[in-house]
Amino acid sequence: MPDLSKDEILTQLGLTEDQGRALLEAASNNPMEALALLQTFNPDPAKLQELMGLFMTNPQIFVDLAISLGFTQEKIDKFKALLG
Repeated sequence: MPDLSKDEILTQLGLTEDQGRALLEAASNNPMEALALLQTFNPDPAKLQELMGLFMTNPQIFVDLAISLGFTQEKIDKFKALLG
């Protein structure tokens, strides 16, 4: 399983750092809201499917992405709790 950097994830989805941060913020509040927001960014469907597979098999990627985007420890702990 390859480790993905913040830049690799954002590049594959065609997102800016601000969009990535907004997406994770939405995911920490409501995963369905995050999916709706992601669709507004119009990501490449094949890249999105590939990344979703990686996220599903390695949820730590979400935590690592949150850390690399500068989220507070409180938000990171919230992600960890959401992911089990």
